[in-house]
Amino acid sequence: MYTRIVAGTDLSATAKRATDRAFLLAQKLGAELALLHAGRHPGAPLEELGREYGAEVVAVAGPPAEVLISETQRLKADLLVIGSVGMRGPRRFLLGNVPNKVSHHTTTDLLIVKTDAEPRFSGLYSSLLVGVDGSATSMQALDAAARLAATIGIVPVVACAYEPLSESELDAVRADESDAIAQWQASRTVADTPEEFRWRIAAASEANDVLERAVDHAANFGVRADARAVKGAPAEVLLEIAEAEEIDLLVVGSVGMTGAKRFMLGNVPHRLSHHAPTDLLIVKTAA
Repeated sequence: MYTRIVAGTDLSATAKRATDRAFLLAQKLGAELALLHAGRHPGAPLEELGREYGAEVVAVAGPPAEVLISETQRLKADLLVIGSVGMRGPRRFLLGNVPNKVSHHTTTDLLIVKTDAEPRFSGLYSSLLVGVDGSATSMQALDAAARLAATIGIVPVVACAYEPLSESELDAVRADESDAIAQWQASRTVADTPEEFRWRIAAASEANDVLERAVDHAANFGVRADARAVKGAPAEVLLEIAEAEEIDLLVVGSVGMTGAKRFMLGNVPHRLSHHAPTDLLIVKTAA
C-alpha cells in the first residue's frame, strides 16, 4: 500500500502522538519512515527521535505548510502524516494554519491524527469507516480503506448517506422540468447523477445499490465490509457513526478540498477535516 511515509513534527507532545501513529503504520505496512521538521535543525532532539523510530530525519527552513508539501514530494512519499492541532475552532481560518493549508494543497494521501484531545485508543486502528456515494472518486477512497483494512485485519464499515428532497426542492423540480435534479430524479440511476449532486442520494434503495457494489468491490481485496445506508446529510452521517461507534479512522476522498467548492456547506471532505472526532485519512482522488 504505502511504501514511504513522511511524518511532520515540531517536537511537541501533540506532534509525538502523530509520529507514534505514523511509526506503527509504517511498521505494519513495511514502509520507510521519515520525520520532517520545518525550520532550523533542532539537533539532538530530532536525531534522538529518529533513532527511536529507526527513521530518516529531515529539517528544512521555510513556512511549515510549504515545507511539508514540497518535501513530501521531494522524498517521493505516498503518505503524509500530521497532527490535527489547529484544525478546529476559529484558528482554522488563519492563513498560517498548517493542518488546514496542508489538507487543501497536498499532492499525496494525508493522514490527520487527532491530537487536539486526549487519545481514546492506543496502538493501531481497530475500526475504520469509509463513506461512498457511487462516484469513481469515492471508490478510490474505498480502495485505500479496503487495502488498509486487509493489512491490519479489521472489518471496515462502508456507509452511504441518502437525503430525500425537501418540499421546497420538490416544488422547484415541479416548476422547472429542465432542472438538473428533475433530470436525475427521472433517471433514478446513480450512474447518471449530475456531478454537482454526487454527494446527494435521495432514496434508501439508491444507497443500497451503491453499497452492494461497494461491498463487492471491497471483497476483491479479501475484505468483508459492514454496509450501512443511513438517512441524513453525508458529513453528519459519517460524523455521527464515527462518534457513536467510537471509530478509530475515517476515510474519505479529497475531491472538493481545493478551490471555491471547499466553502460550500455540503462539502464533505472539508467538513470532516475540521470536525472529525478521530483520525482522518484523506485519499488523494482524481478531480
